[in-house]
Amino acid sequence: MFCTRNRSFNTKEILFGKWMTIFRVLWLMFLASIVTGCASFPEYRTPKVETIAINKELIRNKPSVYMPLRYMNNLSSGDEKSNTESVAPLPRLRGIVEKTANELEVFQSFTFESFQAENMDYVLEIEMLNSGSKGKAMAAGFITGFTLFLVPSAATDNFKLTAKLYDKNRNLVKTYSYDDSITTWFGIWFIPVAGYTPTKAVENLWENMIKTLFSDLIKDNMLFKT
Repeated sequence: MFCTRNRSFNTKEILFGKWMTIFRVLWLMFLASIVTGCASFPEYRTPKVETIAINKELIRNKPSVYMPLRYMNNLSSGDEKSNTESVAPLPRLRGIVEKTANELEVFQSFTFESFQAENMDYVLEIEMLNSGSKGKAMAAGFITGFTLFLVPSAATDNFKLTAKLYDKNRNLVKTYSYDDSITTWFGIWFIPVAGYTPTKAVENLWENMIKTLFSDLIKDNMLFKT
């Protein structure tokens, strides 16, 4: 009698263990789907720039430019006093500026190094500001997480590029400003478009903003060698 009960208990324990294993596997699969269940889309309020027309005069008189970069964050009130400088995104921003400048060939030469600034024709200060509401993003994320990602939510990153062009004597020539944003959606429904990653969206948006800046500098005849 004791052996029969013991066997029955062992069978139930084995079945319970199997069900727990299946549950863990399914839960891990669900968590994996959540990780990839987001997609980011640029707003492109700044019109997309595909190519830049460069006249022959500019080709003969391309200037040299020193481009100091700055990256700022503001995820609180939106007040300028709350802006904080961040160095972590700078290599990424520098890579995009460098890639775009090389592809478009709008400068005779350019540098990001301050010790070379005095030898350059212009100084082009570039600042990228990332702003948004951290509180709203957390609230939306809580709702989505509470419903096991069935109810989607979105968070918006606003970007503002400000560029100041100075001549060889460090006199301010002109200021340019561009605003754009990226909206990232979270939820299990976005798994089919998970390839639209935040990284890719940010890089595409930044590149377009830099292209727009260079295009406007050319249109305004600002890039002639002094």
